[in-house]
Amino acid sequence: MRLLSTKSIIYTSAIISATLPTTVAQDPLTNEQLTGYGLTLAEVDIFVSSESSNDFAGLPSSGETDQLWSDATAFEHGLSNRDTTDVPYKSFTYYPYLVCNSSPGKSRNERRDEIEATFRNTPGVNASHFYPSDSPYANNDNVTCGIMRARGGTMDKVYASNPNATDWLQVQPGLPSMKMVEGMVDAIQRAMDGEITVGVVSISEEESPNGNGYITRNILGVQNILCPGVQDFEVEDVPDEDILNAVKTFVIGNEGNYVKDSSFYHYRVYGGDGEVEVHTTRMSFWADSIQAVVGGDFGNEDGSNKCLDGIIGDKFEFDLEGDNLNVFSKISYEEMETLGGELGVTDAELEQCLWFMVMGLATNPLICSLEQQHRVQTLCPDGSSDLSTCEGAGATPEEPESSGVSLLSSRVFSLTRFIFPALYWII
Repeated sequence: MRLLSTKSIIYTSAIISATLPTTVAQDPLTNEQLTGYGLTLAEVDIFVSSESSNDFAGLPSSGETDQLWSDATAFEHGLSNRDTTDVPYKSFTYYPYLVCNSSPGKSRNERRDEIEATFRNTPGVNASHFYPSDSPYANNDNVTCGIMRARGGTMDKVYASNPNATDWLQVQPGLPSMKMVEGMVDAIQRAMDGEITVGVVSISEEESPNGNGYITRNILGVQNILCPGVQDFEVEDVPDEDILNAVKTFVIGNEGNYVKDSSFYHYRVYGGDGEVEVHTTRMSFWADSIQAVVGGDFGNEDGSNKCLDGIIGDKFEFDLEGDNLNVFSKISYEEMETLGGELGVTDAELEQCLWFMVMGLATNPLICSLEQQHRVQTLCPDGSSDLSTCEGAGATPEEPESSGVSLLSSRVFSLTRFIFPALYWII
């Protein structure tokens, strides 16, 4: 099926409270069977420009690429089932899916209603959320798509109880690569390398003192957007603090193993039965960053972790503005370099730590989209970030207007906002 669509992602919220029929559903499908009802890599590329093609590129044949994509999709289905086993029905146990209806001869509203009715009437499905929009992923004569958040086991029950749905219903879990806008990884890497990122955002490497002797820099960051429904689960506002704690704990908690255990890339490269599984160079890049953090490279004698505790936990701020979750560095590049020296962390290890944080956000089930952004930051003449301690400068300047997103520039490390789900956040 060829899916034609725009690449805009605008969500509106709608909650479907499912009924609980007394009839018994058929046995649920396996993760591999569910994968057959998902979207192919080629179809995902039609929906939105993402890092998927880059993460899955470089294999000798298209058949190997398709199989790798299927394996990653099955892994994500498994995460949903694993993370919601014996867990209360809370918002943080729901995973995001791209749900599409290709029923011929029907309008967008009719296709949407068909999706809602199918999930609502499936035995054993306690609740599900469907988020269509006025400008969905795809809305034409052939297909209607939207975002649905659902507990583990929901999708297999739907297909098992509605055999005819296999003719028109496609369900694709949100893989980390699907959440990252195409070019984001290259933009961040070039910023780390001090290069100008042409065609992504306007980045200036110049450190230009303003009238008061301060330095202003254009800083590259990452924008994280929460999945629809995270903040208003069952029409009940979830406190911002709970969401922030859940996301931060997922990234730095459990010695980094929440991220490791939720990463198909790490599993593919380092997991399994010891045999070398097919994977791409980009997957090795991500997996190596995760392994460096959880494998002991950042360990301290006192049991703390230089990356998780000393860098991300202590020097990055997690902030929520609307549905934008901002994660940004509290200190400047010069201060980060000094911190690295104090912690005994090399520049290469520092980069691995930051990439671990990016992947931690991408694998988080509360986050659905990641995109690089930029803003202006004001520093003291010596490059330090605490403007109240500047020496030889005039009055403390007003902070320049910015997009409000986080930092990670051609000279300053920092990170910002994202969108899609994760572990046992019981709130």
